[in-house]
Amino acid sequence: MQESEHPARWWHALEDGRIQCDLCPRDCKLHEGQRGMCFVRQRTGDRMVLTTHGRSSGFCVDPIEKKPLAHFHPGSSVLSFGTAGCNLACRFCQNWDISKSRNTGSRRRADARTAERGCRATSTPGQEVSVAAAAR
Repeated sequence: MQESEHPARWWHALEDGRIQCDLCPRDCKLHEGQRGMCFVRQRTGDRMVLTTHGRSSGFCVDPIEKKPLAHFHPGSSVLSFGTAGCNLACRFCQNWDISKSRNTGSRRRADARTAERGCRATSTPGQEVSVAAAAR
């Protein structure tokens, strides 16, 4: 297992030798080395792994008022970051390229940036909810 791979939950083996992801309604059925539609879950050997666990595909400092927690430390900044991955394929999405990114940074990097930028909080916006559940 590579450093960025983490064991996944919510999958099962199929009789035809593939592995089926049970996380979202797409029910991706994967052969060795294939990734699901979300791009986060991959078959490695006889198991499913999360290839983006603990990694981020983008960082941005935002005013807290931009978040649904506007009354949490008013006037402060929040470091927003997210992982690659989305099981949707919206052609109009402003984050499509990020959702399929292989270029990621570490969670430690996010923690360091939070402190160095004076942010009072972190936020993980813009990720489809079932993909976010996989990362937990």
